[in-house]
Amino acid sequence: MDTLNRLTIAISLGPDRARVFLRGELDLATAPFLHKQIDDLLDGNGQHRSLVLIDLAEVTFCDSSGLRALLEIHNRCQRVGTTVRLTNVPANIHRIFEITGITGVLNIDTNSGGG
Repeated sequence: MDTLNRLTIAISLGPDRARVFLRGELDLATAPFLHKQIDDLLDGNGQHRSLVLIDLAEVTFCDSSGLRALLEIHNRCQRVGTTVRLTNVPANIHRIFEITGITGVLNIDTNSGGG
C-alpha cells in the first residue's frame, strides 16, 4: 500500500489483472502519484495485465487534475492493450463524470455502485 498526503493506493494483483483501490482525494497534488503507480504496474516485471480495475469507492473528492489522470491512464492502457475499468464510483464523483462528459469515454462499471 502506498500513501501520499491525502490519497492511499492499494493494489491487488491477479494472474492477468490488477485491482487498484483508491482512498481519499484525487486532485492536483495526488494525481501524479496515481499516474506513477499505474505506470509502474503496467511496466512491472514484463507481465501483461489484460484488465486494470480502479475502485473509487473511497474517493471523497476528484478535481480536473484527477479527471485528467484517469483519462491519461485510460489512454495509456489502450496503447498497451489493457482494459481499464472504474468500479464502485460514488454518486458525487459519477456526477462529475457526467457533467464533464467523460462517461462516454471511460469504462465505468455502473453495476458496482454510484451510478
